[in-house]
Amino acid sequence: MEMLKFAEALGKKIIEGQHDFFSTGDAEHLEHITNIKQIIVSISEYLSSEGLSDIEINDLADNLRQHARSGYLEACVSNKNEDEDDDVVCDESVVLFDYIYENEKYPE
Repeated sequence: MEMLKFAEALGKKIIEGQHDFFSTGDAEHLEHITNIKQIIVSISEYLSSEGLSDIEINDLADNLRQHARSGYLEACVSNKNEDEDDDVVCDESVVLFDYIYENEKYPE
């Protein structure tokens, strides 16, 4: 298997494992999202050290981030309170994921 495809498959599997742990309620949003970011950064750094192009690495990192974001949204909707609207939870979760991923802290 080509290294880039292997890295993508492995990254997705690790991210899914993180989402499973997050869904148990034992992890905070900040910890969960920053862990996912570190996984993606580490994979990117490894691929860079192996000589893959920045374009390939950035495409993979974007793909993994989108995969992580989708899984996070699914977990948030699955774990919402019954009285909460799915669309509202999803919209708020997108904003929270993107902010924490970029800033590694909660919005103020």
